[in-house]
Amino acid sequence: MESDKRGESDEGGKPDGPRGGGWGDLALYLISLPRDDRERFSRHAALDLPPDPEDEEAVTRLLEAYARGNPSDTPSGLLATTGAQAGFAGDAEFAVRAGRAALELAKTGGDRALAHVSLAQTHFQSRRREEELALFEHHCRAAVEEGHSGTFCYERLATLYEYRGWTNEAERICRSAVEVLGREDPRSVQKFQKRLDRLSGG
Repeated sequence: MESDKRGESDEGGKPDGPRGGGWGDLALYLISLPRDDRERFSRHAALDLPPDPEDEEAVTRLLEAYARGNPSDTPSGLLATTGAQAGFAGDAEFAVRAGRAALELAKTGGDRALAHVSLAQTHFQSRRREEELALFEHHCRAAVEEGHSGTFCYERLATLYEYRGWTNEAERICRSAVEVLGREDPRSVQKFQKRLDRLSGG
């Protein structure tokens, strides 16, 4: 399995990531971040952290208020979407750290899939480098295995495998997309089924 060096702890003392999975765990993780990373989180999450870096209660209250206003979101989901926003903004280093922290906080397959997609999107932007392409593929495959219901990874993996001449793998990805997307996204299902028919000669 590919490792992601940019997200691992280093000798500078940056934390590996949160443990657990609740809002309190996310609060502790955010408090442990260096000042510049706290500022990056605030910017990409559009959620201003309290100025006192050690005020755990204030951070927890902020996150709990966020949770009440966004009842379908989770601590892992917030970190994953924040990482995705950082990646789109060109802040790949923080995007990777946020995505890996989201994986550690994830309690469900849906949370894990979202974190993997966030990381895949970030690595996809630098896919011309072999190691980045490998990480993109790793995280997209992981998202597919978790049954992610978006189209990003299915489309990109099918294209990659077809380009490589790996027809069987491309067909497998298309079948997974048809099965997972089901009635929720009939337009995408139709597109993947058409591609599957072409690949299989049907």
